[in-house]
Amino acid sequence: MPHSNFVHLRVHSAYSLSEGALRTKDIIELCQRHRMPAVGITDSSNLFGALELSLAARSAGVQPIIGVQIGLRREGIQNVVHAKNSTALPPDQLVLLAQSEVGYENILALVSKAFLNSDAGEPPQVGLKELAERNESVIALTGGPQGIVGRLLSEGQAPAADEALVQLSTIFENRLYVELMRHGLEVEQRIEGDLIDLAYRHGIPLVATNEAFFPDEDMYEAHDALLCISEGVPLSKQDR
Repeated sequence: MPHSNFVHLRVHSAYSLSEGALRTKDIIELCQRHRMPAVGITDSSNLFGALELSLAARSAGVQPIIGVQIGLRREGIQNVVHAKNSTALPPDQLVLLAQSEVGYENILALVSKAFLNSDAGEPPQVGLKELAERNESVIALTGGPQGIVGRLLSEGQAPAADEALVQLSTIFENRLYVELMRHGLEVEQRIEGDLIDLAYRHGIPLVATNEAFFPDEDMYEAHDALLCISEGVPLSKQDR
């Protein structure tokens, strides 16, 4: 059977609580419909759907790629507070994918650390130290515009973005990919050239990803309502 030349590595299932609207059954059916031989599930800060997806994918002849979207703590000079509201800055995104059972166990450990070592009221997150300790057989994707490299580029901090990429590359050695996204957002287009330049400068491969939270455009309005419920804002609010 001919296969699609694109495989999703950033699918959020319904286990991405108040974010995703894809059931495991839907994910596998979509893979079969679009002839995708594999699929990556990267729910936000958890692996609740890993076993369920693995069993369903295996029975359908689809290769499951197990991972997580984890929060990366802003450290050093970045770990400051907002002057207006005195709240800690939100973590950057980092995507981790398991290469093997060892990698899966390391991701489990990192997710646990993210919850156990984060202060009350802040999102679960890990630091570079934890990543350096538990990265064997783990592939990392830089996280797009919301990752540390993309965010620094979007803020005009190119030298800091370069330094951050080198740090991640040192930790993950030959298992780091610079992530390019095209969801139609202005920031993605603005930083794409810089991301490509950084990747070539440091010999780091590129990977194209798109985050999937729901199956098709017909579900856009329902998913939009889900996000409003999650954020406690009305649908009529324009600048959300």
